[in-house]
Amino acid sequence: MNALQIKTFLWKNGLTISSIARDIELEYDATFDSLRTMLTDMFYYGRFNEKLAALVEAKYGLKIDRPVRPQSVRDAVRQAA
Repeated sequence: MNALQIKTFLWKNGLTISSIARDIELEYDATFDSLRTMLTDMFYYGRFNEKLAALVEAKYGLKIDRPVRPQSVRDAVRQAA
C-alpha cells in the first residue's frame, strides 16, 4: 500500500499510529516513542523496516510497499492521488 492507501486503511479501521505502536510495543522490543516514529517513517516517508513491516502485516493485514527511494509525505500523497 502507498501512503494514501495506508492513511485510508487506518481511518476505516479506527486505528492510529499510536494505537498500533502500543499494541506491538512488547512484541517488537522497542519503546512506544521509537515505534511511533518508526511506523510514521515507514508509512509516510518510505523508510522501510522489514521486521516491523512483517509484524504489522501479520497483526493488522496492512501490507506496506517497499519504496524505490524515500520520499516526503507531500510527494507520496500527490503521487497517490
